[in-house]
Amino acid sequence: MSGVVAMSGSIVVRPDQHNGRTSLSVRVNLEGVVTKMIVESARKLAAFKIFLRVYGVLTLIIFSLLFVGVLVEAPLLSEHGGALNWTIWNDVRFGNEHNHVPPMLMIIYIVWGVFLIRAGRNPQAYLSFLSFTMWANLAHGVLMAGQAGMDIDRYWSKFFTDIPFILILALGIYLLRPTADSQKSSPEARVRTVAQHDS
Repeated sequence: MSGVVAMSGSIVVRPDQHNGRTSLSVRVNLEGVVTKMIVESARKLAAFKIFLRVYGVLTLIIFSLLFVGVLVEAPLLSEHGGALNWTIWNDVRFGNEHNHVPPMLMIIYIVWGVFLIRAGRNPQAYLSFLSFTMWANLAHGVLMAGQAGMDIDRYWSKFFTDIPFILILALGIYLLRPTADSQKSSPEARVRTVAQHDS
């Protein structure tokens, strides 16, 4: 009796047996389907690499500038009259004290940007990092939206800046990241068509 068995990306077609005689093997041509799958997978991976590199560069630029601005207490970032205060959450100072926490967070994002660029070279080698990045930014974005919503008169701009920036990162990783299965079967892998003779 004939049967089709799929194992490890292969399709095996087993022919009928009748009176001890084996019929000719039936060859299944999946070349067109396989080629389409490979092309789509390769395009998705290429788009993901670009996405990660763009976000890595933007993260480096934005947070490096903010890091320096907060450290030197740039007037542009001042809560009172600073034209760019909307880019940060609070003032560059706490009264007469330095604002220590924002630079600590910004340096983390600077390092994050470096690793996003590195992950853009070979996303499959950074799946754990990308998974963490996705969930961490999703949680951060949801919390940030809640906090901004509680003080909407002051933080309304966050719904057009910080919040979409990190939520788009989380969404992009979710939609484009390679899965564990795709790591085992890369875009270059082929589904093999195997014809066997039953003895």
